[in-house]
Amino acid sequence: MIEYLFLGLILSLPFQFALNLGDNADLVITRILIPVIFLLWLVKGLARKKLWIPNIAQMWLIVAFLFLSFLSLYLGRDASAGFRKLLYFLTIFPIFFVAADIQRAQKWRGKALAAIVISGTLAAVIGLSQFLLPFFIGLGKAVKIWENAAPYFLGNSFGKVVAANSSWLVNIGGKTQMRAFGFFPDPHNFAFFTSLCLFSGLGYLFSRKKTASKIWIGAASVLMISAIGLSFSRGAYLGLLAGMIFFALIFIKRSGVLGKALVAAGVTVVLIFIFNSNVISQRLVSSFNLKEGSNAERYKNWVQATEIIRDHPLSGVGLGNYARAINPTAADRSSIYAHNLFLDIAAETGILNSVIFALLLLVAIWKNVKSGGMIRLGIASGLVAFFVHSIFDTALYSPQALTLLLIIIALGIYDNSNISAKGESQPKADQPLAGAQKYG
Repeated sequence: MIEYLFLGLILSLPFQFALNLGDNADLVITRILIPVIFLLWLVKGLARKKLWIPNIAQMWLIVAFLFLSFLSLYLGRDASAGFRKLLYFLTIFPIFFVAADIQRAQKWRGKALAAIVISGTLAAVIGLSQFLLPFFIGLGKAVKIWENAAPYFLGNSFGKVVAANSSWLVNIGGKTQMRAFGFFPDPHNFAFFTSLCLFSGLGYLFSRKKTASKIWIGAASVLMISAIGLSFSRGAYLGLLAGMIFFALIFIKRSGVLGKALVAAGVTVVLIFIFNSNVISQRLVSSFNLKEGSNAERYKNWVQATEIIRDHPLSGVGLGNYARAINPTAADRSSIYAHNLFLDIAAETGILNSVIFALLLLVAIWKNVKSGGMIRLGIASGLVAFFVHSIFDTALYSPQALTLLLIIIALGIYDNSNISAKGESQPKADQPLAGAQKYG
């Protein structure tokens, strides 16, 4: 039962709906499903006296990150301002422990990987439909539809914040267009999520032997790349390029002539898609124009965050206090942030905690590359894309993106060679899990 709830969680990620519990209190379904799944997993483990926890670097880095986030509440400015974010962490991060346990079985690793690809494809289809809708009914009507829908998938209070500071539209060459963002608050979080699914899918694609599997995963990958392109998120473009180059370089190093030819062809197609599209290429090139409005604003945000870090290097200003450190009159759910994941973490919870989160990503990348295998190369490439994109935006407070990130990190701690969605064979334990603990 828990395993199927876990798969259902992955498939539900593109379709977030929020419960409106009261004024300034919204709760997306992911933050309900994860505690339920975690409690069921915990009760089951305690009943069997076999609570399995992976004794690996990634797990300890997650624990350290949560501990320092908690500690920052009392070392920072206002503890009460950070309790909302701490509660958010406590309703999302437990999925790592559940995912690490469930995905020990090769059967469920295969099913989880297939669910991740399907989830990314569904998100891409929604995003592509979103981009195309204004061409049929007009931009104004299309925007109105999503403004009216926002309270249902974001919640009343958060939906109002997003609508007031919407990044759903982009102006390129004097023409305003709808961006692909799905049921996410903005195109950036949409692209974070879709990129993670895409690279997991690429690893899955190159590990398949059956033509039918290659066809559907290949088609899904094309949809996801297109959706990322139409998100018009420049950070996502740079992350996508970094992930693709990383994937290609490692693959070429490992493969023969045919493999090298396939990767060269694939990378060429992606580059042609990006640079042959006048709109997308303009958007990408503008990333390097420091005088462009949003770039100048992002640079200003980085300077502000750096100044806060300089004044509060050890504990930051406290979890949840960044917006009011910039603007003392900012609302509880302000849209003010550093536009850089690592600066955001350092400004609120200290430099050490930012380093810990960066190490979580880097250790996961290194271990996946070191172990070999196409699936783990795909996972590593997705984490590279996430890391690079995080220099320009943050997905830490996107329930969908953070949940998927933790599931993928957990998936990457296993030997995924010859993985099958049917899972006929038994799993081969990855070496880092040799110290896994059983409590009871």
